[in-house]
Amino acid sequence: MNIAIIGAAGFIGRSCVEYFISQGHEVTAADVIPVDELGDFYLLSSANTSFIELFQHRVFDFCINASGAASVPLSVQYPQRDFELNSYNVLKMLDAIRQYNPRCIFINFSSAAVYGNPTGLPICEDAALQPLSPYGHHKLIAEQICKEYRDFFGVTSHSLRVFSAYGPGLKKQFFWDLQNKIKEGGFVELFGTGKESRDFIFIEDILEAVDIVIKHSSQLPNAINIASGIEKTIEEATSIFIKCSGFKGDVRFGGQQREGDPINWRADISILKQFGFEPKYQLEVGLKKYIQWLIGEKG
Repeated sequence: MNIAIIGAAGFIGRSCVEYFISQGHEVTAADVIPVDELGDFYLLSSANTSFIELFQHRVFDFCINASGAASVPLSVQYPQRDFELNSYNVLKMLDAIRQYNPRCIFINFSSAAVYGNPTGLPICEDAALQPLSPYGHHKLIAEQICKEYRDFFGVTSHSLRVFSAYGPGLKKQFFWDLQNKIKEGGFVELFGTGKESRDFIFIEDILEAVDIVIKHSSQLPNAINIASGIEKTIEEATSIFIKCSGFKGDVRFGGQQREGDPINWRADISILKQFGFEPKYQLEVGLKKYIQWLIGEKG
């Protein structure tokens, strides 16, 4: 199959490029950041990204959009930029597909942030959508744009609601920040109480989930949870990370709550499980691989 991957220089995008090339697919990587080692690469214009040229001269079976901003705090600080990257660009991609490649199936990386604080766990795909941040709102708007182009223009799409992703290549978010604080030594203070919970999923399990979506697209719904289905408190996740890293200092939670952060998350992944999805990486196993990469990256 011919697959376009937009956002190929990022954490999930680069992993998707490497994975689908290894599976024997024809892959075109696209980003505003040039990455020569990714093979067939298309450089997008950061000044005026229309995506038309990408689809005008090439025919794709699937387009995976792994681009966009991924920071709740920055979405609060710069909401217009977050909207442009997470919502408006999705509209431009879909319109280019509508005009030039209407049979291309669009796979958009959404986020569990569309759920906000759920009324119950585990969170099913038909749970109430009540985002707590501009980031979550903009991801939800992107899902609504996908629905618009599906309902009115016949462009097939899937929105992948990824929960707490981690793994080699990720240079931000909780575990990356924790490693930075550990490197400083001594006393480490973290946000929150530690009782908040997340559903962590390792990058290789995410890739398996995307592969299943591509293979079974015609049988799958529009919105799909991508997660491990296992809830871990931040305190538990921190303890596992500390154990794997060998850190001997003190770790405490300051009790502060950050705007836009949900309290508890655990996904219902029964839809993907019907098609053979079984997450392979328990958190301790995944963190050992991530920490090995972090040590090589940070020294």
